[in-house]
Amino acid sequence: MTQFRRLSAEEVQRMALRAKKTTVELTEYTDFLAPLSPGDWGELTLDADESQRTVKRRLTTAGKRLGKAVHYRRGEGRKIRFELR
Repeated sequence: MTQFRRLSAEEVQRMALRAKKTTVELTEYTDFLAPLSPGDWGELTLDADESQRTVKRRLTTAGKRLGKAVHYRRGEGRKIRFELR
């Protein structure tokens, strides 16, 4: 049978601290997307230590926060190209 229990205040506090540490700062992404309009295109060049998957996830999240959809296009090398919709 399923077991239920109430979390202690200490457990909740530890979870809250852990969640704050994993929050990613998206300011540079939202600042870049904010002036763009649907139909505009953009390109990002990745640093050597950046993952394409991570950058795309951050860009998509920033776009959602601004109410903009990011549609990715094939890029060359360490570049990510996208169109706002």
